[in-house]
Formats: sequence, C-alpha cells, structure tokens
Amino acid sequence: MSFIKSFVTKHIYAAAETRPAGLEAIAVFFYGPAPSIAEITALAAGAETTLTEEEGKTRITLTWPDVSTVITIDPNWDKAVQMEGMRGWTERFPKRVRELEEVKTLVASFDSVQACYGTVTKPGLDPDNKVINLLKALASLHDKERGGFFFSRNSFYGIDGLRVTGFDEDPVWLGKPAV
Repeated sequence: MSFIKSFVTKHIYAAAETRPAGLEAIAVFFYGPAPSIAEITALAAGAETTLTEEEGKTRITLTWPDVSTVITIDPNWDKAVQMEGMRGWTERFPKRVRELEEVKTLVASFDSVQACYGTVTKPGLDPDNKVINLLKALASLHDKERGGFFFSRNSFYGIDGLRVTGFDEDPVWLGKPAV
C-alpha cells in the first residue's frame, strides 16, 4: 500500500471512530425511487420544515420540539463510488461475518440501490422514535417489500432498524427497539 493511501485510510478510519457528540448521522439507501421533498414533509408529522439550497444540494431541516434532523439530497450522488465504498467497508469484517447469509444478501442488494440521502440528527435519535420512524417510512415508501437499508456509525442496519452487520460497539438498534 502506498504511503498516501495508507495515510488517507488511517485518517478515514480515525474519523469514522470519532462521532461528534450530540449528533447521529444516518445514510438512507433506497431500493426504489427516493422520496420527493413533498413526500418527506408529508411524512414528517408535527415537524416544522425549512428548505435550503447549498452547493447544489437540497437540505430539508425537520424540527420537532425535542429533536431536529437535516436530510441532504445530492443530485450528483455517485452511486458507483458509494457502493464500491460500501463493499470495501464490508471487507473489513472477518470472513466468518462476511459469509453470513444476511451479510451476503445485504452486499448483493447494493446493485439494487437507486438513491441515497444523508441525514444528521441532533441531539441524537429521540426517545419517541420520530426520526427513525420517519426514515423507515421514507425508505419503504416506494418499495414496500424491500425498502432499503441504513448505514450509521460503522454498521449496516436493515429497514427495521436492526443491525445486520458492523462493529459490536455500535447499537444493535437505531432508535428504540421495536416491541
């Protein structure tokens, strides 16, 4: 490995291990078409909505009394680069993990991804699951059978919010577990 590649890799891993306090970043991957701004705001019951354009990206800020989340829509999102990165990330896991059926199914599903929205929530996911329930609804809006998946911290999560694979220090569930 070249010095530059080694240096960059080291710093990417270090950044991934250090989360900003009070924030929860979740990438939402859609197997069907991504929801429109109108669909997002309609599903965000009780939230105040602000829409901004910055550097060619649309940012939708949804604010409830106890939590806010920003959904970023990037029309120039590069699926090929992102999915290659996701495949590379799964290669970090031990072979016994990569060979689990649910992990192989997840990796195979990368070819079906049609869009990705980035989200940042503060002060983290709310105890009432407003944010995670919104993200689940968005991911399954156009493809109810399969929906999509989430990537947060260092782990992949299914559409139900349960971790499919990742690092043990990451939460098993995004938000409060389903009962």
